[in-house]
Amino acid sequence: MTELLTGEVRPIANRSLTADTCEKYGYKIGQYRGRAAHIAPYYDDDTGMVCAQKVRFKQEGKKAFTWTGEPKRAGLFGQRLCRSGGKMLVITEGEIDAMSVAQAMGLRWPAVSIPNGASNAKKDLAKHMAWLDSFETVVICFDMDEVGQTAAREVAAMFTPGKIKIASLPLKDASDMLTANRSAELVDAIWGARIWRPDGVRTVADLRQDAMKPTEYGLPWPWADLTLKTYGIQRRYAYGWGAGVGSGKTTLMRQLMLTTMRPDLLEDHSHIIDGYGKPLERPAPRKVGAVLFEENPGKTLRYLAGMSLKLRLNDPTVEVTEEALSAAIDSFDGLFFPIDCYGAKDWEAIRSYILYLVLSEGVKDVFLDPLTALVAGEEDERRALDTIMADISGMVEAHDFTLHFVSHLTTPAGTPHEEGGRIFEKHFTGSRAIARWSHCMIGLERNKQENEDPTKLRFLKYRDHGDRVGILLGLKFNTTTGLMEPCPLDEDGGCPFDKEQDNNADL
Repeated sequence: MTELLTGEVRPIANRSLTADTCEKYGYKIGQYRGRAAHIAPYYDDDTGMVCAQKVRFKQEGKKAFTWTGEPKRAGLFGQRLCRSGGKMLVITEGEIDAMSVAQAMGLRWPAVSIPNGASNAKKDLAKHMAWLDSFETVVICFDMDEVGQTAAREVAAMFTPGKIKIASLPLKDASDMLTANRSAELVDAIWGARIWRPDGVRTVADLRQDAMKPTEYGLPWPWADLTLKTYGIQRRYAYGWGAGVGSGKTTLMRQLMLTTMRPDLLEDHSHIIDGYGKPLERPAPRKVGAVLFEENPGKTLRYLAGMSLKLRLNDPTVEVTEEALSAAIDSFDGLFFPIDCYGAKDWEAIRSYILYLVLSEGVKDVFLDPLTALVAGEEDERRALDTIMADISGMVEAHDFTLHFVSHLTTPAGTPHEEGGRIFEKHFTGSRAIARWSHCMIGLERNKQENEDPTKLRFLKYRDHGDRVGILLGLKFNTTTGLMEPCPLDEDGGCPFDKEQDNNADL
């Protein structure tokens, strides 16, 4: 056992600690290897004797710490002064802080300190859980920095729910409060500390502001009629699009990207009036993130430029000047963020790309085509897709963005989708996962053998507006502009979704 140091009790003026406070805690000033040092005694729980000392001194102008004795046998600093089963106990991050709290509270309420700093708080307190749990209330008064508050939450999770409170201070720690002559505020912070709740638990007071917000139209679709029928594109939504080959899904995705970045190309929405009697305003340009597994980003950019000029630039006979094309391409600069991932990629890589775009580039609209590329080659595609969809659903909620994804369809028993066969939820690849986790599911129905047959947008699922399902819009491809334009439907085209014909009850 290292020899214990001796010293004398003195007031610590630069910390505003009185001699009475230091005497109570046995905190002394002495010498350590020729340097002035603070000596904090730690006691053995079994023998009640000093078993270790934490020594604080200056070395090369900086604070330094060391131990004498046997610190492994030590309890909490100040623990011997507190009887078990009291009304309230305050735990601080350092010895000076514990004495500052005790002094501010008239030396009538117990305050202890952890011995080895915030990073070891959970481990050090775990040794004394029975004793700590005997108090009616335990107030954690750690430093206000990130390290201290993270440790406070970790410690709080160890205790019986409702017992722990975490104090919030206007200054860094309790010692700073005492030194600044703000003892009354320190006491108020201790008594006014809020009961700790795990992250995610909310009260009515927490939610009131959000609950009072009026319901508004979402962002506009390229077509005003669809905005009117569906209340617009919603934030924190995952939209699942399913279609047969040649039904227009790729063109539709490009057009959604186009009008997101270039809202000047939207249909007029001013005739749509919100609940306050105001017409819908044209939104500002928004950034787009694109994860397109089956198309080169350069090709996508050329298509977008052509659509903005209302020219089909995939047609070699269409003429466009270099100046016009260059200007059209430049109009997407700073707005279009494609991920160069031609071919299948693993979800973890794509997930990191998406989060980077959302968190670092401010992208709020992401397009993923096709989703099924992420599970190609998986032994259990359904299970892998369930994991991915659950992740997507959580991501859009947590980070406030919208994600559109395209899904392949399974082969139906009746009319093929490429010949206009009706799309059901169960036709989406991995349908259980997509139906469970997506916020909206849309099928694009079209008989591609009939050139005049329109693409019908059938809304299969709409989480917040379950009555807005069925075929809600017909679109026709304009062979000149390369854009999808609204067109009239036959008398059956706009019928509500017939739930009796839907055999998705097993979903």
